[in-house]
Amino acid sequence: MVARRDESALIPGEEPPNSLRAFRPMRLRDLVRLGRAFDGGYVVNERAVRKVRHLLSFGINDDWSFEADFSRRAPAAKIWCFDHSVSNDVLREKLVAALNEILSARFILGALSLNFRGVRNKFEALERAARVRSGFSRFIASENVQFFSKGVSNISSSKFFRIGEVFKLIPRTELEENSVFIKMDIEQAEFRVLPELAEYYKYVSGMAIEFHDLDILWPNFANLMRHLKETFVVAHLHGNNYCELIPNSKTPKLLEITLLKRNLVEAGEPAQESPPYPIAGLDQPNDQTREDYGLDF
Repeated sequence: MVARRDESALIPGEEPPNSLRAFRPMRLRDLVRLGRAFDGGYVVNERAVRKVRHLLSFGINDDWSFEADFSRRAPAAKIWCFDHSVSNDVLREKLVAALNEILSARFILGALSLNFRGVRNKFEALERAARVRSGFSRFIASENVQFFSKGVSNISSSKFFRIGEVFKLIPRTELEENSVFIKMDIEQAEFRVLPELAEYYKYVSGMAIEFHDLDILWPNFANLMRHLKETFVVAHLHGNNYCELIPNSKTPKLLEITLLKRNLVEAGEPAQESPPYPIAGLDQPNDQTREDYGLDF
């Protein structure tokens, strides 16, 4: 049996396993939260948002509150959304399934047996399915929104674009330095997409990225972050408390990381004194029933 390493026994100055020390954020004075409270919102730098012409949103599922808030902050920006797991057809099927639950014999038996909690849950599921489908239809019908029922990856197929194909969708005359912001929540595919994104860093003002499964992908993550930090600064970090901590560490398995282009940081611009993370007034626990993770740098 391999003995667990006691962090208290580390040599002074030695990095503990899965340490976030190398990714300590440079907290500047223009952080804002976009998106709903709890899961779905991200903390970003306002300077990376307000002047961009395009938001590339990779992964929206059933929550576009970030994209809606982004559009309010940058009303001239076009919002490009990519997600192969969602569409009007998919959401219609979920609505029909929720309705069928209400009409099922099992539901009627539950009502007759006075299972009020079960009855209430079924009606709440139906109401949510109807609300999500209606909201999605309105959102993608917005004049400045373009939705594709395709994801992004390092392959091109009927389900996925490659990064180069995504950037070719943007008119060349509108593709300028720092004219694009990227939100990425694509369930591990970030490790396949980000290496190909390097060719387009010039155009990217900032990014909000969810890194998944860091308990098994930490070396990939650390290597990607070293390359990203050559062009971007880490502006914010938050641990997603839907996932557990990496074993024998204080680091969550899922991290939300905000990056800001280095050339948008003014020479000599002072960073604020590093506060405890999560930051009160900005961060929210993804799972509101559990305490948020404190991050150790």
